[in-house]
Amino acid sequence: MQISWTKLPFAARNQQEFSTQLTDWLGRVFYDELPARGYEVREEQIYTAFRMARALADGTTLFAEAGPGTGKTFAYLLPAVCYARFKGKPVLVASATGVLQAQLGNPDGDIQTLSRLLHLDIDARVAADPGEYVCEIKVDRMFTEQHLKGWKAFQDWAGKTATGARTEVPEVADELWGHFGWDPSLPCDTCNRRGHCHVMAARRQYREAGDLVVCDHRLFARDLLTRADRQEGRQMPFLPAYSGVVLDEGHHLPETWQRIQGFQLSARRLKNTLELIAEYADRPGLSYALAEARRASHEFLVKALAGAKRASREFVTTTLAAAQPGEGKRDVSREGAVMAAAERLVRAVAGLQDEMSTEEAMNEGHEVELTLRAFQGRLDDVTAALALFRSEQSVPWVEGEDLWVVPRRPLTLFGPGRLTPGTPLIFSSATLEPGYMARVLQLKEYDASKVGVPFDLGEQALVYQPPADGDEIEQTLAVIRAMNGRTLVLLNSLAEVRRYKQKLAPLALPWTLLFEGDGDRGAMLERFRSDLSSVLFGSTFWEGVDVPGASLSCCAIPHLPFPAHDPLIRERRAQAEALGEDPTLAVDVPEMLLKLKQGAGRLIRTTQDRGVLALLDRSFLAEPWADDVLDVLPEDAERTDDLERVAGFAPLEQAK
Repeated sequence: MQISWTKLPFAARNQQEFSTQLTDWLGRVFYDELPARGYEVREEQIYTAFRMARALADGTTLFAEAGPGTGKTFAYLLPAVCYARFKGKPVLVASATGVLQAQLGNPDGDIQTLSRLLHLDIDARVAADPGEYVCEIKVDRMFTEQHLKGWKAFQDWAGKTATGARTEVPEVADELWGHFGWDPSLPCDTCNRRGHCHVMAARRQYREAGDLVVCDHRLFARDLLTRADRQEGRQMPFLPAYSGVVLDEGHHLPETWQRIQGFQLSARRLKNTLELIAEYADRPGLSYALAEARRASHEFLVKALAGAKRASREFVTTTLAAAQPGEGKRDVSREGAVMAAAERLVRAVAGLQDEMSTEEAMNEGHEVELTLRAFQGRLDDVTAALALFRSEQSVPWVEGEDLWVVPRRPLTLFGPGRLTPGTPLIFSSATLEPGYMARVLQLKEYDASKVGVPFDLGEQALVYQPPADGDEIEQTLAVIRAMNGRTLVLLNSLAEVRRYKQKLAPLALPWTLLFEGDGDRGAMLERFRSDLSSVLFGSTFWEGVDVPGASLSCCAIPHLPFPAHDPLIRERRAQAEALGEDPTLAVDVPEMLLKLKQGAGRLIRTTQDRGVLALLDRSFLAEPWADDVLDVLPEDAERTDDLERVAGFAPLEQAK
């Protein structure tokens, strides 16, 4: 390995010097250089940066929790750039959302801001999922898709685009993109455009990154899972080699990692695949096999989806507060009829693939062979999904109209063909439960750091809890009256949102009431920001919502956000019970605390914000974990059960 310290902003000839000099340089940057350019000195940010620098230098795993407004991105970007230059390989920065990727990678984003301020000339590239690029071979066959809405405009764009990136045509529907976007079943190794397509051009661009590669959690997980196999098959991995990993919004990784090791059996995608194969079904044998596959797929999916609806209706909630049936994940019955239908579909797909292999042999060297081989790849995924579904070592559920199935025990992040010991791994988030996350991800050794927010919460925040139990909606309405609107009400399901709407909408209250589900989520948030007396009710606004100022002067939480006992949570509970642990303490409480931290973090976003956190749930006060909940509430903030104090805390002039 070649040491490239000449690019470092300090001199370091070996590991020990690098560690020492990095700490000294970070101190100068955060205490002197950035403040000279208008940035505040935030001790929480500096401490977090030092801990991240140590994790990189020592090659350890770190869970770094830092409250909203700490400046986590600067804290990890600066040591990450230095470590990449010291090792001669970029550091991978993966986020859970596209919003954060844009915040990092845009020309005016955090990376280039730091680069300009400190004259670092940071070389960072954004790596998008290959599925976000159009496949030119598919586009060449576009005449077969003329029945799809928007295909003509899409064809015009596809013929002109220089990048083939979906970001250029965000209005294109998923169904249309599904026909023309890259997918893993494509025979890229034999494609006549191999090495010259949009996907490969994008991959070459970000493989040349010197300092940072920015991607999402899903691409990181997919690369990690397939890297060894792709290299063995002489295929290029999805991501370049990297020296370390930073996982921003790291609390989302466990579910992403488990999903990427499973399969998503899409009813729409399977139907579309069989329809496309039908265009080549001239021979009686292939036509018959295709008809059998269609019948079998329809039967299986109808039974699986029907079973999911029954299981959802029969769901019994936990006694812990307001856990509701998961509106996203629905249980799948694996009773006899469903399993028999799965076996028939396996046989039907195998028969269809045999007939397709015959068709391929008859068209060797022609385009038809490559097309059918691509369809074979999709059918291989169907077979693998059904094999896992039929295994007792899997967790299945229905989400929307798709069947998901994942292994009960995901692989570890560290292991043969995956991360090697000594690779620095940093989880960064405003909400982390290190012990819980380490157990879910099977991480044996790790360090943890935690800092609060760089705000004076004792002055800026007030915590309200009602003096006695009561009707939750009436108590919520009392808080809204005291605040004169200006409240975000965080609920645990869309069913709860509908219940609040049913009771409150007819009252002709003097504020604009916004209920999630009544319109576009983004437009609703924008209206909440602009209408200073509005009230927003939602179940998906616990994180990713940034509304500084008077519009969000109160965050009301009627119930603690315990997780719905969906299939994944139930599996984690079962594993805890198998270890002799209390599943409530081992799973439910940590999951709840993660979400509660996110919700509480919506309230104070800047040093000028002032607001009330109204936790209306009193059911936890007698529980042994009550102090864990209280620790989530704004530190040093005054606590009250007096609504008059609430009304006087954020003056009404703030809403004018």
